[in-house]
Amino acid sequence: MWHNYSFDKHILSRHGIHAQGFYADTMHLARLWDSARRGTQGGYSLEALTSDEKVMDGLVGVLDKNGEMNAGKRSMKTLFGKANIRKDGTPGKLRVIPPVEELQRAEDSRELWIHYSAYDAVCTFNLWQSLQEKLKRTPWKVVGLGMEGSMYDFYEEYWRPFGELLVKMEADGMLVDCNHLAEIEKIALSQQKLSVSRFRKWAAKYCPDAALMNVGSDAQIRQLLWGGVTNRLKSCATLIFCEF
Repeated sequence: MWHNYSFDKHILSRHGIHAQGFYADTMHLARLWDSARRGTQGGYSLEALTSDEKVMDGLVGVLDKNGEMNAGKRSMKTLFGKANIRKDGTPGKLRVIPPVEELQRAEDSRELWIHYSAYDAVCTFNLWQSLQEKLKRTPWKVVGLGMEGSMYDFYEEYWRPFGELLVKMEADGMLVDCNHLAEIEKIALSQQKLSVSRFRKWAAKYCPDAALMNVGSDAQIRQLLWGGVTNRLKSCATLIFCEF
C-alpha cells in the first residue's frame, strides 16, 4: 500500500530503486470515498486523513490490539521544524525544516527520523484498512450494463490499473510537436486578447471604470459582479460597485 504512489515511485526510480508491486493508493481511495475534501481540512495529505476521526472511524486516540495508541501522522514541520534565525541573531516566527540528509545523520534527530519514517508506513496501513472497509460498504452499480458491486470493487477493477498506467506514462513521457504548440499558442494568445477586449467593453456599459480593469484579477471580477450587493453579515453594502 502507498500514499501518493506516483510521487514515491518517481523518487525511488531517480535513485535507481525500481519498486515492484502496487496494491492500493490510500490517496486514491480517499478521493473515491470523499471527493469534496477542502484545503482547509488538509485535503488528502496523510497527516490530515489519519487525524480525521470520520476517516479513521473514530480510532484516533484509541489503543489498538497491541496496546499502542492510534494517532494521526505528525508533520515534519511539527517534529523537526526550527525557528529561523533573524539577521540580529534572534529566533523568528517562521519555522524551517533542516535538509533531509541532516535529519537522517544528526545525532539529535536520527532516531526521531527513523520513528517518523516507520510510523508513516503504519499510518498508511491503518488508513488503507479504514478506507477499504468504507468503500466495501458503499454500493456501486451501472444501470443497464449489469455492472455492480462495491466501490472497492470499482477501485480494483478500474482505478488501480489506471493509477499504475498514469505513473508509467509520467515516467516515460510523451512526444510533442513543439512547432505546432508554438503556433497554437500564438492563436490562443490572440483569441485571449480579443475576449478580454470584448469583456471590458461589455462591463464598461454598466461601470465605466471597468474599461481599465484587470480581468485576470479575482478581486476585481468579484467587485464588478457583486460589489453592490448587501453584505450578508451587515445591514448595508460595504463595497461600491464601480470602485476598482
